[in-house]
Amino acid sequence: MLNQVQPQGVCIVGPPEMHHNIGLQVLKRKIPVFVEKPPALTLEKTIELAHTARDNGIWGMVGFMKRFAPANVVAKEFMQSDSFGTLSSITAIHGSGPYDDMRRMLLFNGIHMIDLLRFFAGDVTSLFAYGFSQGNTQAVSATMQFFNGSVGQLNMNSGHSWSDCFEQTYISGSGAGISIDASKATEIMSQDRRFADGEGQSLFGWSSRYYVSGNMAGWTSGGHYTRGYCGELDHFAKAVLGKVEPYATLDDGVESIKIIDAMMESVASNKLVNF
Repeated sequence: MLNQVQPQGVCIVGPPEMHHNIGLQVLKRKIPVFVEKPPALTLEKTIELAHTARDNGIWGMVGFMKRFAPANVVAKEFMQSDSFGTLSSITAIHGSGPYDDMRRMLLFNGIHMIDLLRFFAGDVTSLFAYGFSQGNTQAVSATMQFFNGSVGQLNMNSGHSWSDCFEQTYISGSGAGISIDASKATEIMSQDRRFADGEGQSLFGWSSRYYVSGNMAGWTSGGHYTRGYCGELDHFAKAVLGKVEPYATLDDGVESIKIIDAMMESVASNKLVNF
């Protein structure tokens, strides 16, 4: 197909071994590629994908759909405002269904929250992580510092059922806070975002809430738009056509897996890991 049809872009959605093996074939033919997460099982193979893209003058995207979820996009936009000020801290919490391996939990599920932390706060310079492992319940609590000086925390566990997961993100600036509920609703906590004067209520303040519309027709209302799945494929198509720059790239995949490996190293050694 690659030789005869010569597609403009290729989406590879399967196990990470497929992402890596077929991804290399696509990139060597100078065709843009979209791979689901994780892009590969190891850091070395993920770096190989990124380097192959660079060596062939082409690019690839990873399925980090949370970057394209409207609630997260709204939060990112507000972070650029004077009302938010300077990023000081960020906390991400996620509870998934059962995993019997800690690294596998982070690689197949936690990687979304790790990329979301980088989306909001940038690159990590150091981290320390504690871990818990008992049967199908895995948990990691990691404290980290970002290149911009802000601090963050990730609490990831597999103690939920797959039908009832949990996700929440809280971001603090120097004049406002942002609370994001499972990429569905964003709440801005700032004096400058009031919807009323609030006389007599100044002690408690006011907040503005932004909800993703539930009125969309068809399959998008099932969460594909809300969670960012539509957005990431729309962006990939536009990038293939040269209308936008690729975003959530293979290099972002490399950085996320570096953080996962650093968490596993810190859990095992009980020591701080510097990047």
